Amino acid sequence: MLYMVECDIDDPAQEDAWNVWYSGEKLDDLLSNPGFTATQRFQAVTNREAEYLAVHSIQSSDVFTNPAYKATGGGKFGDWDPALMTNWSRRLFDGLAESPEVGFGELLVVVDGDVTLPVDIAVTWIDGLDWETVSQYKNAVALDASIARRGLAVIPASRAEEISGKDGICLFTPLTALKRK
Repeated sequence: MLYMVECDIDDPAQEDAWNVWYSGEKLDDLLSNPGFTATQRFQAVTNREAEYLAVHSIQSSDVFTNPAYKATGGGKFGDWDPALMTNWSRRLFDGLAESPEVGFGELLVVVDGDVTLPVDIAVTWIDGLDWETVSQYKNAVALDASIARRGLAVIPASRAEEISGKDGICLFTPLTALKRK
């Protein structure tokens, strides 16, 4: 199961320090929680409402009810003012046990919608959890169930131009390597 968090930071003067904190301490805190198995952070290289994406691999949605997660995850931003986080959404997807690893020099392709990609790009489709399923966790993590289906693919960065600009496609470059527990 994948837990995908998208957001922006509203203060350009603090953005570099925030990225260092989020890519280090924040991801390490999340991985210390039972049920979190891997994580990786990304930055959009094509237009996107939220510039940053974190993809966390989790064993099940039960991680959100764990007291350890409630203390370190789910909207906890250390000493950072939560008001700085904008365009924030958190979504759960089923269909993959672990997010694909995206190396430096590669891009994560995120497809939301019925988009045709070149046949040699292998898209893995994952199902967004519906409102009934996420509602039991809504108070814990404010999940959004507005995306019913999402596609993921990994491509060499050199292929970005041939698919960028299509509606429903966003390309992300990795900010971190895939971290595993």
